[in-house]
Amino acid sequence: MRYLLLIGVIVVVLAAAAAYTISETPHNFLETECRDCHVNPDKDPLMLIGSITQLCGRCHKRTIRASSHPVDIEPRIARVPDDLPLRDGRVTCSTCHNVHGDARLVFGIKSYFMRRPTADMKFFCITCHEENRAKPGHKELVTIAHMGGQFTVTDPYSLLDPLSIECIGCHDGTSGGNSRFSLGEGRWLHEDGMSHPIGVHYGTARMQAGGLVPVSNLDRKLRFFAGKIGCGTCHDMYSTLTAKLVMPNDESRLCTSCHYDK
Repeated sequence: MRYLLLIGVIVVVLAAAAAYTISETPHNFLETECRDCHVNPDKDPLMLIGSITQLCGRCHKRTIRASSHPVDIEPRIARVPDDLPLRDGRVTCSTCHNVHGDARLVFGIKSYFMRRPTADMKFFCITCHEENRAKPGHKELVTIAHMGGQFTVTDPYSLLDPLSIECIGCHDGTSGGNSRFSLGEGRWLHEDGMSHPIGVHYGTARMQAGGLVPVSNLDRKLRFFAGKIGCGTCHDMYSTLTAKLVMPNDESRLCTSCHYDK
């Protein structure tokens, strides 16, 4: 009986999370729901029942893993303004997002609950990440390393993952602020002249072409998006490695993680 009751509770929690995810106003919480996150919302609203990462992850776990800014870290280079609050000196989800803010900007544009009213994520990032001429970082190198289109669409009817669309929007220069979400499967041309497919289903490619390591044997650092290869499979914009790789490519280590024949 207790086992069935536990299953029932889990189902209710999952259903509630799904409802919030697809709702147009997912953060319009009821007063009775305050204690789902707050220990005592009336006396001390900043005291929570768990970490912000844990609480946000109840509904946004997939988003946090796929394309989120690092959290629970102390900013050492970035300059975080006062209106983007840290928690115990660390960056959290609530540093950039106001969970109780507005879901939409003017003209109905999604706000993603950002603490500053802008839909331009590049502009928002510059809020903390200023240019450093002495030691150029990701933002500065984007403008000098990739001049001209380097992405060729081979199947406009397939969909790329959102992270790849964001990457191509800056690095390729073909979409930018007017990013066309119809960008589909294609090939990215690297600076060394080598190209790599983006938007291709890894499992399907392995069955059709061969020469690829089984998914179960791949390094966990390699991420796929609905089973497809994306820019985020090999690159992490917050990586400290050369070319923002998810792992070193010394002696083609990264390449041979997937390819038997490289």
